[in-house]
Amino acid sequence: MRVFLGLFFFVVASANANAAETASLYNTPRVAIIIDDLGDRLRDGRRVIDLPGQLTFGILPYTPYAKKLAAYASERNKELLLHLPMEAVEQKYLGKAGLHSAMSQEEFFTSLNTSLGFIKNIRGVSNHMGSRLTQNTQMMSWLMQGISQHGDLYFVDSRTIDTSRALISARDQGLAHATRDVFLDHNRQPERIRKQWNYFIKYANRKGSAIAIAHPYPETIHFLKEVLPELEQNNIKLVPVSELILWRHNRGKLAWRKQTTKSP
Repeated sequence: MRVFLGLFFFVVASANANAAETASLYNTPRVAIIIDDLGDRLRDGRRVIDLPGQLTFGILPYTPYAKKLAAYASERNKELLLHLPMEAVEQKYLGKAGLHSAMSQEEFFTSLNTSLGFIKNIRGVSNHMGSRLTQNTQMMSWLMQGISQHGDLYFVDSRTIDTSRALISARDQGLAHATRDVFLDHNRQPERIRKQWNYFIKYANRKGSAIAIAHPYPETIHFLKEVLPELEQNNIKLVPVSELILWRHNRGKLAWRKQTTKSP
């Protein structure tokens, strides 16, 4: 009997310890930081890729150093996104890879497929600009269909406009997806970047996770080099976007089980 009771309490204690460990694991905030617009400047691209931690890098197709920087990042085990130009409300230059609302379905898929094949080892796609195109339900449906045909990719909505339909289309297509929560360097002054960073940290602590977008500006690179160590000090884990999306999914399932499972 004593052996049985001892074994019983050992199992209960082990279960409680595992539950506590799991709760601790999923209560640690996660953040992802995407550095967009890589491809035009080789030196700044390499400098930002060399920053510590699992940053994610969005590379513009057909830019002069796109393939070279993609290879440089892959060698350092950094996650890559195809940062795909899309039509903005204001008429802006899109470049060869640009997707716009005047395209036929055939033109759209031809352009998208070519861009998706331009850079190796991408894990996902995000929109560069796109304030007009991401509001177009038909175009977003085509986009998610096209992405889904290229393997296990995800989509990140840079959210350049609040009325974007991108995430709804991604969800309807069954595509893994996320959206940008904070722009770190919309204003490149150091004090403004710091203000956005502080908001990013508070947001992550309040919501449990957050995604920020920044750019390979010299000011941003200098700032991130100083503050990235603060994440670990504040018990916040920096992860690639793919890991953050998976973690959110698993955390959501864990929360659902807690709500629907009755205690014995």
